Amino acid sequence: MWAPENAGLEPPIIEKIEDPEKLLAQIIECIQQRDSKSLKTYILEHKLKEDSIFWEMILNLGSCITTEMNENDPGFFDVCIRCLVYIIKVGNPKETLLALLEQIDNFIDDTKFKSFLPLVQTTILRMSAKLFHSLDITLGIVSSHIKSLPLPENVQLEGEEIKVFHMDKIVVCLVDNLQAYLDFLEPFVEKIDIGSLRSSESLVLKKHLISVFDQPLCYLILTYDPQKDKVKSDGRLCAEHAMRLLCRTETDFHRFIQNSKLQSKKAESRENSHLPPEADVTDVCEVWDFKMNVSSLAAACLVYLIHVEHLGVEKLPFIYRHDYMLEHHLDMISLLIQNTNYPINCKGLLLCDRLVSLVQKNSYTAEHLDNPLFMSVLNDVINIMINCPVRDHRGLATKMYPLFISLFNEAGRYQIYMTILLTNSHSGLKGYTITLLKNDIAKQVRKLKNKEAQSDVTENYFAWKRLHKILKLAFVLQDKETTDMLEHSDQIISCLNLLRFLAIADPKVSNLTGFWDALLFIDKDFLSPLRLGLDLSKAHYQLELTNTMDEKNSDRNTNKDTDVSVVVGGMTLPSMNRHEKLGLIGKALNTHEVMQSLLCRVSELIDQQQKT
Repeated sequence: MWAPENAGLEPPIIEKIEDPEKLLAQIIECIQQRDSKSLKTYILEHKLKEDSIFWEMILNLGSCITTEMNENDPGFFDVCIRCLVYIIKVGNPKETLLALLEQIDNFIDDTKFKSFLPLVQTTILRMSAKLFHSLDITLGIVSSHIKSLPLPENVQLEGEEIKVFHMDKIVVCLVDNLQAYLDFLEPFVEKIDIGSLRSSESLVLKKHLISVFDQPLCYLILTYDPQKDKVKSDGRLCAEHAMRLLCRTETDFHRFIQNSKLQSKKAESRENSHLPPEADVTDVCEVWDFKMNVSSLAAACLVYLIHVEHLGVEKLPFIYRHDYMLEHHLDMISLLIQNTNYPINCKGLLLCDRLVSLVQKNSYTAEHLDNPLFMSVLNDVINIMINCPVRDHRGLATKMYPLFISLFNEAGRYQIYMTILLTNSHSGLKGYTITLLKNDIAKQVRKLKNKEAQSDVTENYFAWKRLHKILKLAFVLQDKETTDMLEHSDQIISCLNLLRFLAIADPKVSNLTGFWDALLFIDKDFLSPLRLGLDLSKAHYQLELTNTMDEKNSDRNTNKDTDVSVVVGGMTLPSMNRHEKLGLIGKALNTHEVMQSLLCRVSELIDQQQKT
């Protein structure tokens, strides 16, 4: 077979165009037709030097840097990137930067963002003068894109479900963009000298670096346990990268956080004040740090990474006591715990647990409770214990609750118990608190038996008048004998256990705590209505059991299995069949048996003591 006539012909040679306008028109045509070879020839092979058309070329080439183009025509996408790299290397860096900034001011997608950052980085590094002024403007635009990215959906995760969070598309997008941003910042941070950390260059970088600790880092799960986790998540690696860069710009994180708090307080006071602003006064100490607007969430995330994840600890002076550090960070703990977003709430609990675990018991006095943040954090922990839908978080909060209270001396714990019993009506919480109270009373009894504190009765916070006062708050039935005994069973059982302990540990003949002097109001306000209430409540459930059994037998005769509804504590539970209802009633009757058994034992002990 004969070969085609044009088989040996070489492709036409693309001649160099000298006229800038014609050259630009030809390049635009190549871009529109996606002619990779011609585009590469005009710009790269001909070594284009006409910087008068660079601006238009950047705009036209930039329009092709999209995810869609990368997927549909990766060869042409790669040529466009190579052409842009060439242009920024030979063009005027100031003009090139302006053209690039015009493009990045409205990013179409993540591909464009991640592709343009190295171009902008190279351009700024080529600028010898006003480098950091240009960097500040650029970072303002770039960081706004990071902040505009969608945040992960707030889902409640348990155990291994956390691994699914790291694979979420939104999380992957956030991490990819953040990693590109940190890579962009790295060469500028590396240029900073240790001796010039107070320079405007360092502060520009610090200002933009700290912003990523708010969004997105605070909204990512950043935990890593070498004993449990085989690898670090990409979010964790980003956090480590960000902390390494921030450590290059700051020598003392404690001072930095303290200054950010002062700045926030000043800004808040100015907003609430009707007085004219004071004239600026130059201070010798970290003027820029005081003027830097650090969000509370960013500062809290930074504290979490330092104290819980142990990142950047080398920049934290080891001269502060643990009790001081806990008190100093109470506001940040409260800020994190009050946030219902899962990763943020988790950071608050872990930070609180870490700082509390380092403080010795009895480190704080009752006077420390004048700082409202202590009770604020404790109430936040209580809220998690009662209302948080995440089982792991509830468990951690429940573990922290007694530890937090134990940080205070006897007077402080007494004041906390009084406040909680007075302001909370949740049966489980009151029952748990009464159990902790019993432990403190037990310590008091041992002290009194050893005659350590009998000489000064006024210092005994869990005996006599003070004990009577707190027992009046503990031994209360909300609605007397008509109280829902099942709903308040936790509180009732804890109260009966406390009474049983006191009757045994502090006999009437000694009456070291003065408990027997309080028995009159305890019997009137608690024991008597409890006896009647338990009888009424148990009879109600026994009647329910009988009726359900009768209905079950009736349904069996008619071959039916009717669904029923049950009302507990004023709330209607989902429909259940007869078998499920019988199980629920059986558990209720068992709880009544436990309460009645304890009540009988307490009454028996009291009667025995009163006869002696």
